[in-house]
Amino acid sequence: MDYFTQAVLGAAVGQATMHRDIGNKAVLWGVLGGVLPDLDMLVNPLFDPVTQLTWHRSVTHGILFAVIASLLLGWLIARVHSGQITFEKTTIFALLALGTHMLIDLFTTYGTQVLAPFSDHAFSFNTLFIIDPLYTLPLLIFLLLSLLPGETRAKLFRNAIGLTLSSAYVLVALLLKFSTLTSFEREIERQHIPAQRVTTSATPFNTMLWRCVAETADGYFIGYRSVFDEQHEVSFWYVPRNGQLLEAIKDQRAVETLKWFSDGWYSVSKDEQGLQFNDLRFGEYDTTSPERDFGLNNPLNLAYFFSFRFVETGATEGPDQLTIRQADFRLSGAGAIIDALWKRLKGLERKTPAVGK
Repeated sequence: MDYFTQAVLGAAVGQATMHRDIGNKAVLWGVLGGVLPDLDMLVNPLFDPVTQLTWHRSVTHGILFAVIASLLLGWLIARVHSGQITFEKTTIFALLALGTHMLIDLFTTYGTQVLAPFSDHAFSFNTLFIIDPLYTLPLLIFLLLSLLPGETRAKLFRNAIGLTLSSAYVLVALLLKFSTLTSFEREIERQHIPAQRVTTSATPFNTMLWRCVAETADGYFIGYRSVFDEQHEVSFWYVPRNGQLLEAIKDQRAVETLKWFSDGWYSVSKDEQGLQFNDLRFGEYDTTSPERDFGLNNPLNLAYFFSFRFVETGATEGPDQLTIRQADFRLSGAGAIIDALWKRLKGLERKTPAVGK
C-alpha cells in the first residue's frame, strides 16, 4: 500500500498494543514501525534501474527481516521507555507492525517477496489497489478519535473500531474478487476463449470495479466487470503478446528482470522510439479518449500505466548492454479518467433485446 496508509496502519497497531503503557507516544512508534520496511526506497538511488525493480519489497518485506527488526525495534522502544513497558510487549508490537505492513502489501498487485532473501518469488493476492481510501479512512478517523482526551478504555475502543472496519473491508474485497472471478470465468468459457491463466484485480481507489486479464498462447483478453453490472456479458478485447520482438535481446538482464517482475503478464510493442515492455497487471488507458477506458468501449490507442523502454548502456557485450526507463505517460486528463472510472463503476444496464417488426 501507499506510504501514508502504512504509517496509519502502524500507528493504529502501536496504539492498540502500547497505549496503556506509554500513552499516545505509541502512535509515533507505530508510524516508525509501519513505514520501516518501505525505507528500502532510500537506497534505491544506489542501484541501476533494473536492480531497483528487484530491490523494492524484497529483503525488508520478508519474514526474516520482520523477526530480526522486531527484536531490534522492540529493544529500542523498551530502552527509551525503560520502566514503563516490557521488552516482550514492545517486541510483540514491532512484530505486528512489520507483519501487518507485509500482509497488507500482499493484497496489492505489485508483489511482495516474503521469503527473501531465500526466494525472490513475489506473492500477490491482487485484491486491493495500492491506494484505497475506503481502507485507509476508517483507520485514520478512528485513530484520530483515539487521540482525544478520555479514558484509556474508550481510546482503545475507538482505535479498535478503525482496525475492525479496515480488516472487514479487506474480507469484503476478497468476497467481491471471488464473486467477479466466477463471473469472468463463466464468460471466458461462454465466449470460447482458450485461456491458460486468468488474473483479476481491483481498479483504482475501489473494490467495486474489477479488471480481468485472460492469457492465451499468443496474447491476452482484457475485460471489466462492476459488481453493479446488470448484464452478465463481458466485453473482452485482445492484446497480442508479441514476445518474438524480444528474441534478439532475450539474454539481457533487463529483459529477464522485466519478465520476472511482471510475472509473465506482459506485451511488447514497437514504434519509432524502439521496443516497449508493457506490464499488463496495472491497467491500461486510451490515449485518445477516456470514454474508452475501464471497458466503457474498446480502446483505439492503447497505453499502459507500467511500461518500460529499453535503453542502451554503452556496453558492447554481456547481459548488461541494456537498461530500462519508465515510458512517458500520455494521459488525456486525470479528471476525465476519474469520471470514466466512476461511470463504469456504477455498472452497465441490462441490454434490452431488439424487438422484431
